Amino acid sequence: MRVARGLFRLWLVLSVLWIAGVGIVTWQWLPVDKIIWPGDPPPAVFDPGYYLADHSKPYVVSRDIERREAIHFAVVLALLPPALLLALGSALLWVFRGFQS
Repeated sequence: MRVARGLFRLWLVLSVLWIAGVGIVTWQWLPVDKIIWPGDPPPAVFDPGYYLADHSKPYVVSRDIERREAIHFAVVLALLPPALLLALGSALLWVFRGFQS
């Protein structure tokens, strides 16, 4: 029983570190908008992330869909491996307890 508790604590610590790491990396690589205000010089190289500031439509942002997809992928990447590892560990403990009986 002590081994199971120790493995669960190890899984918990590693899962928190994994989720925090995925969150930090995602935050750093999240697509951002680069606004060109009227009167600013245009970029030298075409970049689809640049857009002209249009104050008549403040709710329209060009990279919202990319950000949403990146966040969705990060959530799956952050939660799926710890969940699979917990399921595998639980199954192995269940199997080993069956052999001990």
